Amino acid sequence: MNIFIIGMNLTSLILSKALVNIGCIVHVLPYSKKLSNFSTRTIGVSKSNLNFINKNIISLSTKKFHNIKKISIFSEKKEEIIKFYNNGENLFSLIEVNRLYDTLYNNLKLNKNFKIKKFKSKNFKNNYNLIINCEKNNFISRKYFSKNFKKSYNSTAYTSIIHHQKIKNIEAKQFFTDFGPLAFLPLSPKITSVVFSAYNSSKSNDQNFKKFVINFSNNLNIKKFSRVQKAKLNFSLARKYYFENILLFGDGLHQIHPLAGQGFNMTIRDLKILINIIKNRIDYGLEIDSSCLKDFEQLTKNKNFIFSEGINFIQDLFRIKKYLGKNRINNIIKKIGKNKKINSFFIKTADEGISTFNY
Repeated sequence: MNIFIIGMNLTSLILSKALVNIGCIVHVLPYSKKLSNFSTRTIGVSKSNLNFINKNIISLSTKKFHNIKKISIFSEKKEEIIKFYNNGENLFSLIEVNRLYDTLYNNLKLNKNFKIKKFKSKNFKNNYNLIINCEKNNFISRKYFSKNFKKSYNSTAYTSIIHHQKIKNIEAKQFFTDFGPLAFLPLSPKITSVVFSAYNSSKSNDQNFKKFVINFSNNLNIKKFSRVQKAKLNFSLARKYYFENILLFGDGLHQIHPLAGQGFNMTIRDLKILINIIKNRIDYGLEIDSSCLKDFEQLTKNKNFIFSEGINFIQDLFRIKKYLGKNRINNIIKKIGKNKKINSFFIKTADEGISTFNY
């Protein structure tokens, strides 16, 4: 089975690895002229998704990720309003994007079924069973997938990695401030990733970002900031998932606010379903064609819409709470957090998505 993947990003590499593992021949077109620099980017991977990656895609050394056992949410006054804890079990793991990217690429380049190709033919659609577009803003997206649900979050994400004194560092913290959510995401006992989704109205800059981090760092004794990177935050949800034998995938399907760390996890859940569909077709000797993509859309589209809107609701709630009454909203959230069934529901949903799918 010949599959053509457009893009040379993290999504395209982890998808390529999953496909070659089930016997597909994968050709990748590195559409972007220059690979993105992810030097300060980290991703949170849920417990179930990490288990899937280790079992079905690539076995990752425990040195490549850092386990998180507690998530705490704070108000702008540094008051804890809700926490998620599951009897000392891992809730999710944090991985530096560069390290995961390099691990996948170094493994794939040794695989005879994986090749990096140059774009030559306009009739490339007919040369492959499936075309999977992992880029948001290329000619394929513009031609076939231009109609999306879109909005700006009117925010800019500032990211950096801080070096500090040695601590246990197994708790992820998020502060919902008047200027935007600020997250502290542990990478090791001495290193923490920070993400500040600053409202554009706050007029933040690199220096203000550093001062802000220090103010909320709870005396971490920060010794060093890595280079500060920033990006505009936008919401996007595809109306159409496929055209003929071309599938849109990754951020092209759904791009959400980073406050819950669910963007990459949504992609991995999509990947599980897509790989399951293709593998079943191969096992039963059935054709790999556009009907696979129709099945994929039917199994994922509604769940992705509901999950994305859930993240938007959380983001909107904290953004407008100053108009609804900060104390009132904080007290409601505290009561919700104390309900064990609701707390467990949030933990399970963050781990597995809207509903479970057996593999």
